[in-house]
Amino acid sequence: MPLIPRTDPSASDLPAESFDLLLGETPDPAALLGPNILVERANAAFAQVFGPQAAAADSNPALLPVSLSDRLGLERLLRNTAGTPRRQRSHLQQARGGPAPFEITTVPLPGGRLLFLARDLSSVAALERSERRYRDVFDNAVEGIFVTTPDGRYIDANPALARMYGFDSPANLKAHFDDIASQLYVEPGRRDEYLAVMAEFGEVLAFESEIYRKDGRTIWISENSRAVLGPDGHPECYEGTVMDITERKRAQEELETQRAYFHQLFESSPQAIVLIGVDGRIVNVNTGFEALFGHEALEVRGRLNREVVVPTERIHEAESFNRTVLAGQPIEAETMRRHRLGRLIPVSVIGYPVRVAGRIAGVFYIYTDITQRKEFEEQLAHQAFHDALTGLPNRLLFTERVERAVERSARREDYRFAVLMIDLDRFKTVNDSLGHQAGDKLLMAAARRLESCVRSSDSVARLGGDEFAMLLEEYEHPHDVTRVARRIHEAMERPFIIDGTGVVCGASIGIVLRAKSYRSSEDILRDADIAMYRAKSQGTAQYKVFNRKMHEQATEFMQLELELRQALDRGELSVHYQPIVAVGDQRLKGFEALVRWEHPRRGRISPDRFIPVAEETGLIAPLGQWVLLQACAQMRQWRDRHPEASDLSMSVNISSRQIMRKDFLDGVREALDRTGLPPASLKLELTESSLLKDSKSCMETLHALRGLGVRLVVDDFGTGYSSLNYLQRLPIDTLKIDRSFISGEANPEIVRTIIALARNLKLNVVAEGVEREDQLERLACENCDEAQGFLFSKPVDGFNAGRLIARLLGDGGPCREEG
Repeated sequence: MPLIPRTDPSASDLPAESFDLLLGETPDPAALLGPNILVERANAAFAQVFGPQAAAADSNPALLPVSLSDRLGLERLLRNTAGTPRRQRSHLQQARGGPAPFEITTVPLPGGRLLFLARDLSSVAALERSERRYRDVFDNAVEGIFVTTPDGRYIDANPALARMYGFDSPANLKAHFDDIASQLYVEPGRRDEYLAVMAEFGEVLAFESEIYRKDGRTIWISENSRAVLGPDGHPECYEGTVMDITERKRAQEELETQRAYFHQLFESSPQAIVLIGVDGRIVNVNTGFEALFGHEALEVRGRLNREVVVPTERIHEAESFNRTVLAGQPIEAETMRRHRLGRLIPVSVIGYPVRVAGRIAGVFYIYTDITQRKEFEEQLAHQAFHDALTGLPNRLLFTERVERAVERSARREDYRFAVLMIDLDRFKTVNDSLGHQAGDKLLMAAARRLESCVRSSDSVARLGGDEFAMLLEEYEHPHDVTRVARRIHEAMERPFIIDGTGVVCGASIGIVLRAKSYRSSEDILRDADIAMYRAKSQGTAQYKVFNRKMHEQATEFMQLELELRQALDRGELSVHYQPIVAVGDQRLKGFEALVRWEHPRRGRISPDRFIPVAEETGLIAPLGQWVLLQACAQMRQWRDRHPEASDLSMSVNISSRQIMRKDFLDGVREALDRTGLPPASLKLELTESSLLKDSKSCMETLHALRGLGVRLVVDDFGTGYSSLNYLQRLPIDTLKIDRSFISGEANPEIVRTIIALARNLKLNVVAEGVEREDQLERLACENCDEAQGFLFSKPVDGFNAGRLIARLLGDGGPCREEG
């Protein structure tokens, strides 16, 4: 808008051209005021703000739109032409919008005029407020805010960025960086990448970099920035924001690490792993799965797992697994899964849910091939229930089978079964003579023959040692069972060829035939064992069917064992002595010690009853040692009282079970040491059968006894099976002829032969069981050395034996039973 001239331009000392040149284009209102504060000249901005009427249109001067007080003040300035410019604030009436605050500057001019300049303060205040708001946001922002030059210096930065980079203030940050490219970024060339993106797109979004803080530590940041272009279209600066993403980056790295771990575990695990969706379809499988089941991952993805590896008969099981796991409950089981080629694989399976964002999104199944373990378990189970040598069921498995037979018998009226207990008769002889390896071969061969004697539905077991058992099921008649027993005898009587040697074994068999009446396998095996021992006691190749009387006898046996133990503790046992005399002059030569049992309730119990019990139960060891001590002590006492008894000997019977004990020799030494009896005064009597029990160890013990000076006697000679060659090698002193050869019905040639044999072997001979004069006369005719029996004296206690010594050795008369 052109300046508005006054009517009298000459009245102004400020030329119009100068006024227009200076103030015509200024955005602030400007006017030349004359007397009475009338507007003589104004610029376009003045007319725009205060209206054309205030700008002296045409030749009419206008009043300045100020208050009365301001007007008076301006009039004073007009009169003071020498005054200085003045600045003040006042409200002026605008053409639109009412009064507004203005900053008024007045400059006195010559000629009584004023130069009036006005600046609208309302727009300035708004700008200041905007600047304050911007700075407030800039300074208090959580994100870092920056302005940088294109060559890499900071123009501005907010406190958040300073703190992020480790500086106390933005000023320190700006002073620190001369070159962002080399000082800020960890990765060389990262600034170049930033500039390349900025040059191409004019902005950089989510630009992630690792940077150095002031203290040298590194952090990760994400930048968003844009280029601010100048008038020439080139960037004047870059402004933007920075976020510290170190924690997020670490979380991402940890997540990536976990993913890498999982991927490596998933792919490298030797176990077969399959990931299944909630719909039962395979999402992925690992190489272990491919190796175990023969399916490739690409082939099975998207297929139902049950179609791939689950056998048809296990479909319901697999569906149950899925329901359980999808309900949030892990499973662990052993089952069978199918290979691509159709074979079944025993596996252990672990299933657990896969949770994503708190919900179950699938199922992991981990399969482990347990084929070897199952085979090992089956092997262990076989070993646990089978005999290692023969491969037959052992006692444990056999007992279980008998137990099942008992249960089956209780359910079925028509079901019959029988149990046979089998003991090889001459196994120990073979084992001792040919060795343990030969014995093992015999047991294996015997097992095969026993199996051949029964049906495949029957059971043959080895219970231990040379003891076998059979369970015969579903037989029709008792004769069927006894026929099997006879078949076993026939099989066992056929020679076995062991290491080129023919061996005849034989077997004793006990049978429980009416097994239906039993309620436990233990009772059946017990009674079969009782019947087997009864068969064995009656000779080789026998079988016995158990009956109630056998049970009563077995019960009596156990009761007798208990009472014998008590008798040893209570001192109910005693030792009696039977004299041994010379056949020629019938002078006393010694005594045989015989144990006696006077039971407080039963009365006297015969040794024929309790000695077998002692041998069977192992009580023979403490009983025999006690008798040995008593006999040695008694002989020592007689020798002390009767000097003429110094040549007498004491004979003590020794059981085969005693001679086989490792501590037997120590027991003999102890008896001699404790009593002081000379070893030569002690004779130990052993039967032929006991000498054959364990030839090697027995021979060593006999020689050791002979080394002590103890004399050895073969008792009951003629009833055993010892060979002459074996007898010649024994370190014995005396043969004692069994009483069965002395009786009147015996063949006298046997006695003559035994005495002749003894003479050839330079052995002494004793005959036992001499009860009549004619028997003594025959022994004298055959030149027998010594004898004992009722003809001379019954066994008497120690006191009466002492009296006998005093009488016989005192007057030198023959020993005969009185009255």
